[in-house]
Amino acid sequence: MKKKKKYCGKIIIVGNQNSGKSTLLNKIIGKKISITSNKKNTTQENIIGIKTQKNYQFIYIDTPGFNIKNKMSKNFINKTLNFKNNIFRNLKIMILVIDNLIWNNKYDNLINFFKKKNIFIFIIINKIDKIKKKIKMLPFIKYIYKKYKINKIIPISSKTGENINVLEKLLYNYIPKKKHDFEIKKNSKISIKKIIHECIRETIMRYFGDELPYVNVIKVHSIKKNKNNEKIINVFIFIKNNRQKKIFIGKNGKKIKLYSMISRKNLEKILNKKIHLFLWIKIKK
Repeated sequence: MKKKKKYCGKIIIVGNQNSGKSTLLNKIIGKKISITSNKKNTTQENIIGIKTQKNYQFIYIDTPGFNIKNKMSKNFINKTLNFKNNIFRNLKIMILVIDNLIWNNKYDNLINFFKKKNIFIFIIINKIDKIKKKIKMLPFIKYIYKKYKINKIIPISSKTGENINVLEKLLYNYIPKKKHDFEIKKNSKISIKKIIHECIRETIMRYFGDELPYVNVIKVHSIKKNKNNEKIINVFIFIKNNRQKKIFIGKNGKKIKLYSMISRKNLEKILNKKIHLFLWIKIKK
């Protein structure tokens, strides 16, 4: 009996802050593995999502968003897209996510960089559910095609899922023959400690507003199991001073109870297990 040929390829997702990269990745994988928020700098490091469909394996790399207002590219490319890093070895496809019908010249360096490396380029116009005058999309797509001769330009909505299946079908044509890098059941390369860390960080970013700086030290202190095989998770959150500690805990502990409950429910969905989560607020010495 002949063995089926296997296909495997890496796909990098890049874009400006809040363009919807992480939501796109979660939709494709069908599971929450990358945190989302309307705050800037939500994704702070590369997140890997793995999707295996029969003999095809797609390895997606969600990168930190760049600030479109800043001088971009060489610095961003050298730091974020460090091709000496094993994570980018054998990279085949780049997906550039933009979230409006305005072409920024700072995308040019990115596209030229990937073209020089002979990497296939897809351009995703995201958040089309928010575009009222959709008639403007066609001239915008024609402009990009004329500028770069890229014909893989797909309008999508990572929120509603519109046209994501179109993107996925096209990707099959560009995945090379190669043994799978990961076992079939795996859909993320993130450790359980990292999942817990990111889930709690997302809760803080979503519900704290501007009361506290986002950069708090979150440390997963312990993960144990009880007699019912339920996970008991203790997490330390380090705060700068007593004033911040009071804000974080809230009156009669209301805020910390809310964050704990939201994080616990999100983690149970991700891990598909009953857990007991305990958040401990400590002042960083």
